[in-house]
Amino acid sequence: MLLQNPVFPVQFLETDETIQAGVKLYLLRLDLTDEIVSGNKWFKLKYNLQHALENGYSCVLSFGGAYSNHIHALAKAGSLSGIKTMGVIRGEPEYADNPTLRDAKAWGMELCFVNRQEYRQRHDSEYLKTLKARFSNPLIVPEGGSNKFAVQGAREIITPEILAKVNPDQIVLASGTGGTLAGVALSVPDIPVLGIPVLKKADFLFSDIENLMTESGADPTDNWDLDLEGHGGGYAKVSNDLIAFMDFMLKEHQLPLDQIYTAKMLSHLLKRIERGDYAEGSTILAIHTGGLQGTRSLA
Repeated sequence: MLLQNPVFPVQFLETDETIQAGVKLYLLRLDLTDEIVSGNKWFKLKYNLQHALENGYSCVLSFGGAYSNHIHALAKAGSLSGIKTMGVIRGEPEYADNPTLRDAKAWGMELCFVNRQEYRQRHDSEYLKTLKARFSNPLIVPEGGSNKFAVQGAREIITPEILAKVNPDQIVLASGTGGTLAGVALSVPDIPVLGIPVLKKADFLFSDIENLMTESGADPTDNWDLDLEGHGGGYAKVSNDLIAFMDFMLKEHQLPLDQIYTAKMLSHLLKRIERGDYAEGSTILAIHTGGLQGTRSLA
């Protein structure tokens, strides 16, 4: 069963910041689809799995941490598509008992735990060759799923119907490895797209995103930018203020967020609105990229 594009609702979000600034803010709720393969992961995996099936790969192998949304979604999508999956996991075998990896194992994913030193080799061509030899030539998908197939899928996120409904002056989303931003920016060349990286010192994403566009067969566009100040202390760093913000958005707006990506993105976007970065009358479309299963690490 290959993944099929779902239809996502758009939520109008009115807060003190948007009211005072005279800005309209909409959220594209990519989280409201398949309970497991949700958000941007749906699009990033779609053509990777199609490529694996069409080219006779017996397995799809990828990388992630113990609570990786990508690993979690890949395991489920592989199960639905009838293809074996393998996760190279940074950490100790004891991590296999956490909710994310328990799910992955239940969906048939084989887990291979490696130490941090070995995990750092995940982009090294020689290391990838050893993995291919060891595991019978799997299709290797990068950490986070960002490659040319992910960009191809992400180009389908913003539909003409969504643009007609919202008519945004800017599209905003959280960025990890850059694949979703690359695809979204390519799909709307006349609309500014802003990525809010969740990693410190994420300047490297400027070149990574351009490279992803090129690898997907497209000429890089210049309609996108990155705001490097929204990481909230760094990847997976979670403050009490961020947790309070998540609680507030859930209680007041029935909007569940995750602590790694969407809460940081939305919190920083509201700060940008509050400080006057957007002209009165502007319309912003923020993308909720899912990842809510990761909130189980807070328990």
